[in-house]
Amino acid sequence: MSLDPAYPTPIAAPPRIGVSGAGEFARGIGQYWGHHTSVMASASGQQIDIAASVRAAYQFARDNARLAVNLALVPFAIVVGAEFLAWLVGGGGWFGMILALLIQAGGFAVFGTVFIVRWHRFVLLGETATQSLFPPGWGTFFLTTIKVGLAFLVGTFVLGMIAAVPPHFLTGLIAFVGFVAMGFAWARLSLVFPAAAIERPMTLREGWDVMAGNYWRLFACILGCYLPFGIVHYVVDKIGGAAPSILWIVFQAVALAVSFAGVAVVAAMLSEVYRGFYPPEPQAAERRAS
Repeated sequence: MSLDPAYPTPIAAPPRIGVSGAGEFARGIGQYWGHHTSVMASASGQQIDIAASVRAAYQFARDNARLAVNLALVPFAIVVGAEFLAWLVGGGGWFGMILALLIQAGGFAVFGTVFIVRWHRFVLLGETATQSLFPPGWGTFFLTTIKVGLAFLVGTFVLGMIAAVPPHFLTGLIAFVGFVAMGFAWARLSLVFPAAAIERPMTLREGWDVMAGNYWRLFACILGCYLPFGIVHYVVDKIGGAAPSILWIVFQAVALAVSFAGVAVVAAMLSEVYRGFYPPEPQAAERRAS
């Protein structure tokens, strides 16, 4: 790990979370998060401020865009290479299509998560570089992603089977409600990701419990952070699908770049919310700042 003085470093959070407009729960990188309080104390406990969280995440990603590009460059290039390889092998019938899908999914699952972990560690620990491609915490993060992903893959399969059974107007509605519920469930579990990235893993049960009463707010934050990027990705992907084959990889690279940008905004927001519920110890923060 190395700390670059060109980029600000997180410092200690105050001992208590401030009420809206009175105090700051996390003085983030370069005093940044302190100006955008996003977790507020209330009589019923901590509450996520949706508007402040989304606004701060966008501004943070914009202000640190140069570092984000540096952290994402190698993983992004590898993921683009995986997409190109998938394109080469994807024209050989069903086997080729399945192989292409596995290459695409595996490329992002392995190397896309490298950038996500690097970004979480920058937001929470101030790390601006790592000595190897896979940063500390990547293994824990990857295993956490696999566990959560498999659970939701099973849920998707079950809902798909339900939707395939007549009467479709009823089973389709049930499947739709189920997918919405899965989205809320994913949001409620999502703090396990920044925790895993900084090697302070929490169980899925702990991640579920800590978001009690806040999961819909966190879902709204995730939606607000990624939806614009998702729309742009969809448009670029459709244009690329209609373009000549030789240009497809260019549009695919652009779509992936948009996805990486959206992931950076979401990860920044999750890291900041995580820090609100799990403030760093003052001694550890002082050591990182020194």
